Amino acid sequence: MAEKPLLLAYLNGMPDFESTYPVLARLHHRGHVRVRALVYSKLLRKERRLQPVFERMGFAPEPASKLRMKLLYQRDIREADAVLTIADPNWDTTTRKQRGTYMKKIGKPSIFLQHGAYQVGVNARRIEGEMAYFSDQLLFWEPLGENRALFTPETAAKVEVVGFTKENILPQNRFGPEVSDWVARYPRRLLVCQSFRWGQGRYTKDHIDHFYDLLDQALTRNPDLGIIIRSHRGKVRKSHRTHDRDLARKHPNVLFSHYYSGPLAKATIHDAIDLVHGMISPTSTTVLDCLYSGKPAAVFAENLPLFAELPQIGDLAGFEAFAAAMKTPDPVYDSVRARFGVLDDNLDRAAAAIERRMLKRA
Repeated sequence: MAEKPLLLAYLNGMPDFESTYPVLARLHHRGHVRVRALVYSKLLRKERRLQPVFERMGFAPEPASKLRMKLLYQRDIREADAVLTIADPNWDTTTRKQRGTYMKKIGKPSIFLQHGAYQVGVNARRIEGEMAYFSDQLLFWEPLGENRALFTPETAAKVEVVGFTKENILPQNRFGPEVSDWVARYPRRLLVCQSFRWGQGRYTKDHIDHFYDLLDQALTRNPDLGIIIRSHRGKVRKSHRTHDRDLARKHPNVLFSHYYSGPLAKATIHDAIDLVHGMISPTSTTVLDCLYSGKPAAVFAENLPLFAELPQIGDLAGFEAFAAAMKTPDPVYDSVRARFGVLDDNLDRAAAAIERRMLKRA
């Protein structure tokens, strides 16, 4: 009997884990292909909840050093029949792009999995012309619409729709008394996200100033409303560091989700969602994270079509109206979840699509 084809994946950090591990674990349990994942050993030290997850899910990636992940990758890639990635080798701008360069050099098949609801190179333009992907299979969360124009016809033909696959499988986090005391003080709690890391003109200084002016007004007018402010992945950047500091000095009802400091250090987006009743966010994957957690979400008004059916927050009145209605069920949230599919079905669909492609090649 011929040996089953081998799929390789690299878990460099939490974005790779969150996006690909649920699919890899599903593939492993289905048993039609062999699955091998390498996880950066530093990530295991930073996020202690990963090892128990691997034991519970029955699929354990192999710890790998920085040297093996970034430089000594050739043998692992050669031994695999395909590589699952969240960065196409033609368009990888990370420090791991040399792996993609090597894959192209030896012609190693690549399978691309969408990892962002609003993602450059998927439904946001990266270049003026059409994009050609190296990957011979593209797994997207939604069917192509206007974004078809972003790709060459050959690339668009490689797209398969599997639905939203970013399943939250980490156990709930435990924080110290500062967080529990804050939760006890504020019976209504709202998470507000920002993504001011974006370049390419999506956000300007005026956008940042407007965001923090709006939050200042909301915190002042609603002293009984606890607000958590979270930047993209909790990273603090020069463009908003001073704004954060000013709000923290002025308002006791604000809490910041900063990854490397503060009472919510090391918190994921789901850890922050666990502490609140609803969320306002830019057009981002965080919207789906919140809705699939069973809580309502609104988006800041950015004139983007992706979540046009959700409440669009452009001023204080809209902000306060959403905060007041957080605990009231609304069918619009069910309709968005229906659009992106049931997670369990989506994971099976993604696994089956990968299996078909790999077994056909084998």
